[in-house]
Amino acid sequence: MSKDKTRREFIRETCTNTLLGGIFLSQIPLPPDPLPDDIETDPGLTNILNPQSLVVDVKSRNDIIQGVTANISLVKQMVNSGITSLTGKSHPKDAWKALFHEDERIGIKINGLGAHILAGNYQICWAIVDALKDIGVKENNIIVWDQYQHHLQSSGFRLNMSFKGVRAFATDRGGGQKALDSGSSHKEYDSGYGAVRISRIWTEEVDSVINLGLLKDHSIAGVTIALKNISHGVVSHPEIFHDDSCDPFIAAINSIPIIKDKIKLHICNGILGLYEGGPMPKKRHVWSNNGIILSKDPVALDTIGMHIIEGKRKERELPSLFNRPNLPKHIETAGRYGLGVSDLNLINHKTVLV
Repeated sequence: MSKDKTRREFIRETCTNTLLGGIFLSQIPLPPDPLPDDIETDPGLTNILNPQSLVVDVKSRNDIIQGVTANISLVKQMVNSGITSLTGKSHPKDAWKALFHEDERIGIKINGLGAHILAGNYQICWAIVDALKDIGVKENNIIVWDQYQHHLQSSGFRLNMSFKGVRAFATDRGGGQKALDSGSSHKEYDSGYGAVRISRIWTEEVDSVINLGLLKDHSIAGVTIALKNISHGVVSHPEIFHDDSCDPFIAAINSIPIIKDKIKLHICNGILGLYEGGPMPKKRHVWSNNGIILSKDPVALDTIGMHIIEGKRKERELPSLFNRPNLPKHIETAGRYGLGVSDLNLINHKTVLV
């Protein structure tokens, strides 16, 4: 039996068992941090294997979306629960201090494509910003950004390039695809598959990055979660890297040192998920996943996210992600590049119920 066939059979078996002025209104009070009794870890979904490939999957017992927006207080509780579980710290403030320093300039790279339907980016960013401010990071040293300005705005953010408050702006500065060049580095970086220019927000404006992706099916790459949000969200001509299911381009671009070395945390906005028809969502293919996923390993996070989407596709009697022309093979490739772990047996998948 071939290795490829074994992996596909393993994926099918696994999915059978898968459960499945400034921009921030800082004057709005948030509830106190959750008490330990509010948090319950399901030991049946936890594998104590590789701490470097820990993926924390925070699930809410209640619907996070209320009306058309996410419940901010519940989102903050989930983010705090996730970051403490990820770092092993008992208090959110200590957890964020373990990852970030108060003097850092921190960028939060969102995926705003379809975020007007896949709600929650704004609320998750709001919770992150509040936590960073709590450890002493200056508001103006935090940048919420995306490739295109209209994606940023459709996620609910007001533009701010001033010297006051949290900043929010895009690589294109509103000029669209043709303006990505002017918003990108003059220096070209070798990806191994052609030189790329990287957003100047990444190369000049921030010291570290929080990668905030979405839980989405993708018609070309198979899925887009953490890895593709970076590879196709920070370079000036992402359209040239879509051949062969975007493989090995996603892994290659994520491997560029200035990209890889700045990312300290990956978060997947899995409040709502898209199981078909991505990357631009249609409401009929969106489901309430009620989760936020955190990891320092983007490959492990994407592996877990892929199986969540696969489980939903199975529930809806749709073909497997691995029975379509464009496979999510970039995740395994990223593992071979040393970017993380793609083998489910080596991922410590911890589910936290809030």
